[in-house]
Amino acid sequence: MKSTITKMGKKTMLHKSKGNSDETILETSKGCRNVFLEELKEIYFSEKALIISIPILIKNAATEELADALKVHLQFTIDHIKRLEEFFTSIGEIDIMSKYEAMYGLTTP
Repeated sequence: MKSTITKMGKKTMLHKSKGNSDETILETSKGCRNVFLEELKEIYFSEKALIISIPILIKNAATEELADALKVHLQFTIDHIKRLEEFFTSIGEIDIMSKYEAMYGLTTP
């Protein structure tokens, strides 16, 4: 038995389905961006926490070699934070940095 859908009906259905896929792709893209930003935000917050804890570890290091290694790690962490802040600024997500400062009381009135 043949389908009663005409050629015009098939074209309309095809066009509508393409429109839906474009919307789905856009929604997926926004979702991926949000997940990506959330992961970067977590990394940023972790790195900022390390800036506080690494100096304490350096102070309490058992050996000079360990203290030196921690100093190198601290410098890498500082550089990483700068790169993340530059990235957030470049994509217009400056509020991520200010949210961190507000959460931990680092802003000055």
